[in-house]
Amino acid sequence: MKKELEALKQRYIAAKSENEKQVIDAEMAELMAGHEDDFAQAMLEIAKDTADMAEQVVIRERLRDILPIISVAYIAKTYFGKSKEWFYQRLNGNLVNGKPAEFAKDELTTLQAALQDIAKKIGSASVS
Repeated sequence: MKKELEALKQRYIAAKSENEKQVIDAEMAELMAGHEDDFAQAMLEIAKDTADMAEQVVIRERLRDILPIISVAYIAKTYFGKSKEWFYQRLNGNLVNGKPAEFAKDELTTLQAALQDIAKKIGSASVS
């Protein structure tokens, strides 16, 4: 059910006319008929996936201005024990093993602590 709904969602996004959208709405209503529980579960999963993707976009947007200033390789190695490629895979949502990579909740906590640590180090630096 989820795959069918995802396909309808993509078609709806790409629709160029109101008529196309109405056809897709009718297909969605037909898909739901008699399968309300499965339909609702699939819609909840799609909504969660969308929220997760939006969270990743927000993270990328928040880091956009500082990433050119700081070393991603340093953050990845020092705070995660990983490579800069690993970090960028999660930041950009690249496909890894067929699924978009993303930061886990504990990794986001680590990233927040890393940024605060770096800010503290920069703030305490002095040349005089």
